[in-house]
Amino acid sequence: MIYTTGELAKMCNVSVRTVQYYDQKGLLKPDRVENNRRYFSDKAKVRLEIINVLKEMDCSLKEIKVLLEEKDSIKTLKFLLKQKEEALEIQLAKQQEKLKQIQNLNHVISQNSEEPLSNVLKFNDISEGMIEMKHFRRNIMISAGFVGIVQYGSIAASIFKHNFKPIGIAAPFLLAYAAGISWMYYKKVSYVCPNCQHTFKPSFTQVMLANHTFKTRKLKCPNCGETHYCVEVLDNENLNELEQL
Repeated sequence: MIYTTGELAKMCNVSVRTVQYYDQKGLLKPDRVENNRRYFSDKAKVRLEIINVLKEMDCSLKEIKVLLEEKDSIKTLKFLLKQKEEALEIQLAKQQEKLKQIQNLNHVISQNSEEPLSNVLKFNDISEGMIEMKHFRRNIMISAGFVGIVQYGSIAASIFKHNFKPIGIAAPFLLAYAAGISWMYYKKVSYVCPNCQHTFKPSFTQVMLANHTFKTRKLKCPNCGETHYCVEVLDNENLNELEQL
């Protein structure tokens, strides 16, 4: 079957200009030319369909031309696809990191905040503090898991033996752990006001008594005086220096 440039373009869902461009670049060759009109065969149609598939795989026209002309083109394609896969994985990781940073910073800017744009200078350190906070929480959860084993193990032993002695032995350890982890958490963590992006450390009592979610505590900001659910961040020396400027 023979196709004109327009018919070939329509069959392969591309523009006439695209077919003409591929023709100029030597990717497509007409079977014959009559009165300045180009006619393409089924072979050219298959070739254009292959080009479309390779374009969707993000292959450049230069790479496509090499693949179309090489003898072991399928092996070359596999090599190219492996390279593109690795590049896309790196790009995807960077995009995911950027998305996470944007999501983190969105948490520290309230809808009604009217603070100056210069507060963006704090954002890198705030984001870093939030990421480090995630690792800190994970480590605490791991240690709490081991303590939980001791706690529930002592309860089970007391029930099994009909004796409160195992709980009595474990209780001082559990209380010491609770006190120690609370104090360590307080010493390591600061809070970012979503209204003015000021980072501050309230008193231990304020932290312990404040309403909270997994990542925030309801506190009054000493800078703007407003009460919000402030975001927890791990203490950051760079951020503290910025606050003093």
